Amino acid sequence: MRLKALTVAAAAAGALVFSASPASAAANWQAVNTNSNWDCLPYKTHTISANIKFKPCVVTNANNHTQVVLVIQHTGTAAAVVSGEIISSFGSNTLCNSSTFNPGFTRGCYAPTVNVPSTGGGAFNVRLNVNGTSNWYAN
Repeated sequence: MRLKALTVAAAAAGALVFSASPASAAANWQAVNTNSNWDCLPYKTHTISANIKFKPCVVTNANNHTQVVLVIQHTGTAAAVVSGEIISSFGSNTLCNSSTFNPGFTRGCYAPTVNVPSTGGGAFNVRLNVNGTSNWYAN
């Protein structure tokens, strides 16, 4: 009886692991693959370099699971040290880890996924720090 209860508990825990909410990620920089669930503002040029651009995106699926992503693009020739911050009125907030950002890449810092009612809306701001200089992008 004890083995059966342990097996059922292990199966339930395993099911929870594989049913994690979609599009949730840590606050490290990751590859960006957009689709029709992404709604992005236009790129803004960072004041530190005309070759580094950034923008906020909101990703929402059919179940109203929503997250904000800080997307950065680097078309220059020298690496930069970047970090950032995402703040939203609906709780998809995070700090983006400091990382070396090499030229030729587009990366995103993903805030946690939260459930937003279908009435939606809300404000969000992203901050990109490049080599010690911060710029905000507000919606």
